Amino acid sequence: MDNPVVGWVVIVEGAGQGISLPLGNGANTLGRNGNQRVMLDFGDTQISREIHAVITYDPKGHLFYLQNGSGVNLTYLQTETGSVPVLSPIVLEHGQYIQVGNTTLKFVALCGSGFAWDQLPSDA
Repeated sequence: MDNPVVGWVVIVEGAGQGISLPLGNGANTLGRNGNQRVMLDFGDTQISREIHAVITYDPKGHLFYLQNGSGVNLTYLQTETGSVPVLSPIVLEHGQYIQVGNTTLKFVALCGSGFAWDQLPSDA
């Protein structure tokens, strides 16, 4: 497989609500331009055109990471204590919420400690 799906982001609040977008191995750039791996062009102009945020899947460590992009606007991760700005790469857990602009995304992991494409039995 060239680029298997490793997870998704689902827009749960804001422009494009209800839409899911796949994530692949390596770096997944999020932004409004068509050249972004995860294009979020649904009307929220507070999302940067280029690399608002990056969700990276490490296929060797089976972990996801979230980091802010190169745009002016920040990326926020919702935690038990509230929203915190993502100022350096942070491990992203299944089910966490990410805010980019006025849009909230729910992160859904397919791969991780319980499943990975490279660990499938040969007869699967």
